[in-house]
Amino acid sequence: MPLQETRHAFRILGRSPGFTAIAALSLALGIGANSAIFSLADALLLKPLPVAQPSSIVTIGTNTADNPFSGVSYPNYRDLRDKSRSFDAMVAFQTGLFGVAPTPRDVPQMRMGMTVGDNFFRVLRVEPILGRDFLPEETQVAGRNPVVILGYDFWQNQFGSDKSVIGRTIRINGIDFNVVGVTPKSFTSLDQYVHQALFVPAAMMQRLNASADNPIEQRGNHSFGVKARLKPSVSRETAQAELATIWSGIEKAYPDTSRDRKISVSTELEVRVKQSPPDAILIATLMVLVGLVLLIACANVANLLLARGRARSREMAIRIAIGAGRLRILKQLLIESLVLSLVGGTLGLAVAYAGIRFVQTLKIPTDLPIVISAELDGRVLVYSLAAALVSALFFGLAPALQTLKTELVPALKEADLGLSVRRRALGRNALVVGQVALAMVLLIASGMLLDSFRKSLVMNPGFRTDHRLTMEFDTALLRYTPEQTHNFYRNLTDRASALPGVQAVTLTRSIPLSPNVQTTTVVPEGYQFPKGQSTVTAFSSAVDEHFFDTIGMELVRGRNFTANDKTDSRRVAIVNEQFAKSYWPNQDPIGKRIRVNDSKGPWVDVVGVAKTSRYLFIAEPPISYVYLPFAQNETSNMSILVKTYGDPAAIAGPLRDVVRTLDANQPIFNTRTFATFYEQRATGTMAMIMEMVASMGILGLTLALVGLYGLISYSVSRRTREIGVRMAIGAGKGEVLKMVLRQGLMLSLTGIAIGGVASIGVGRLLAVGLAGIGQPNPITFVVIPVGLLAVTMIACYIPARRATLVDPIRALRYE
Repeated sequence: MPLQETRHAFRILGRSPGFTAIAALSLALGIGANSAIFSLADALLLKPLPVAQPSSIVTIGTNTADNPFSGVSYPNYRDLRDKSRSFDAMVAFQTGLFGVAPTPRDVPQMRMGMTVGDNFFRVLRVEPILGRDFLPEETQVAGRNPVVILGYDFWQNQFGSDKSVIGRTIRINGIDFNVVGVTPKSFTSLDQYVHQALFVPAAMMQRLNASADNPIEQRGNHSFGVKARLKPSVSRETAQAELATIWSGIEKAYPDTSRDRKISVSTELEVRVKQSPPDAILIATLMVLVGLVLLIACANVANLLLARGRARSREMAIRIAIGAGRLRILKQLLIESLVLSLVGGTLGLAVAYAGIRFVQTLKIPTDLPIVISAELDGRVLVYSLAAALVSALFFGLAPALQTLKTELVPALKEADLGLSVRRRALGRNALVVGQVALAMVLLIASGMLLDSFRKSLVMNPGFRTDHRLTMEFDTALLRYTPEQTHNFYRNLTDRASALPGVQAVTLTRSIPLSPNVQTTTVVPEGYQFPKGQSTVTAFSSAVDEHFFDTIGMELVRGRNFTANDKTDSRRVAIVNEQFAKSYWPNQDPIGKRIRVNDSKGPWVDVVGVAKTSRYLFIAEPPISYVYLPFAQNETSNMSILVKTYGDPAAIAGPLRDVVRTLDANQPIFNTRTFATFYEQRATGTMAMIMEMVASMGILGLTLALVGLYGLISYSVSRRTREIGVRMAIGAGKGEVLKMVLRQGLMLSLTGIAIGGVASIGVGRLLAVGLAGIGQPNPITFVVIPVGLLAVTMIACYIPARRATLVDPIRALRYE
């Protein structure tokens, strides 16, 4: 901005401190709220990968019809990498848990890390700040080279940023690894939620897991993530077409492991949306709601500028009369709007900071280093600046153009500007109607969301949380054999059951609502699949025979698992009501069969039906779920759930002692009472969302009321002479009060009517987009309009009451 015009803008705004304060505060609330929600959106979805040129990185997947974010097998990755010409490079990786001990004498602690392909850091163009990258020969032979690169945070927290860590030996899953490098601080990982502790070559996977089969040689193991860097001249569509051709050849060569899979090339944003649709829908909803708040704030400021334009008519006329061009005046007015917007945006940073600090109180209930890193960083500052610039154009252009239409001679005489004044009044009325309509839409949407969330909080989740303690283990971190895993969990449950105060003990692969979820490929007997699909993916868990009784989950049909459901007995499963409804509608599911994990595997008999509960999120729609007996589906990563007579926290110490007697080196994590976990995961998260939505509704309503109050106050001030005349010829205070309130009533009713029509469509969109929200509550469409009309009338009453106090003698002398 030119310096002279900027100084003049500050002087003009300084002459009207009341106007400047109200306008800047309105913008600060609107821009600050938008910046705070953007920081959350950035943390969950939008923040680019922490690598060089992240826009050129794409994700490659081999998806099925019901699993849009499936990975790639390592052999398929090698074929794609070697045959494709659209990429500079391609790399495979897999995230996992590791038992890490800084020295052989230390007890292993659970840490998250990645097994990576040979060129991982070179593809991402990440240079270690200490040491070196993996050497090619260290990534070729399975199990030969135990080398590790440490993540920056892990190096800083565990080793105190000791630079002599290079060459040191640490123990991972019972194997000594040589530290060869440390990643830079800027590179956290390829996951927006997790700062990885370490990176090891994929060639070490078989040895780390003590597995009979090498995962990097299993073409049916589609668990690897694959990233690739596009060549500068190649589009994503071109790369997709090339990989589709290569994939058709792989399908023909390996039909058993590639059947019904389609290859995809996706951007990072597309992958994140597919992996967590609820997060994407929530963020989109919050961004729309907070955008409405900013629109209301901008309409507020535009209204103030239109009112102020009337007072500046003489100033504009004088400037035009002495030769100032209208374009120059337009430029000056827009600069004033921009300065005002930047002041509001600067104040809005304080609002944004407070909002971000509120979001940061959201904690993920897990020992894993999972964080939602909302912060007031450079990206949020740029967004705030952009919001300020757009706001300046939105609220400043129309008033500036209206001001330029000043009629020269009447303005110089300070006479009534006639048509210009009426047009300005119409414009202000339209803005206030728009504010009330937007507030109506915002309140209806907020009301629907709050009603849905309230119902979710008071509903029965389908299980009990009181008097229960959870503790998680992964025997793979110590490279247990299957027999050792079996013995460990059997001894653990037997000894835990014998502890004083323990009522029941069970094992489960997944605790409800925990991020440790598992999916299973299923073929329901008799189900007619769509063309091109032969399996479905369902959420699942391996549980023992005590699970349903211990957690308090109801079986509505059939039987529970028993101790007789062993490896050598008939394979069985329990499905939930939603699974039965989806795949065997109007049929008895007991006795039906499913295939699990393999479309050609053995049939599994359904022996029971569990009541549909909540599995991932408290406000989720009903989803299909399959329970498998632990004895027939043993896995290394399990949680123990202990039901107690008294305070469950009191059993944590004795239970740890039991684990130490079984294996002093066994890592223990996620020890917590189930009630505390549920409060953090369900109640706490939902309450935070409710507070944000409610704050947006209140903020939008407040700004709309300020706009309506300002318009009625301005109208009263402009009609002082008219009111005086009416009172002089006999009009009573009641008639004056009705006259002013009538104006506010008409504006409010018009805005509520327009907003009501728009809200019907918004309600339907919310019901479709947020599948768990249900249909709009008719009461919402009654209470909110009535309440909105009431508060708008209160806002109008104050200036209307002031109008009744006008002295007719002074009013007749007005102007």
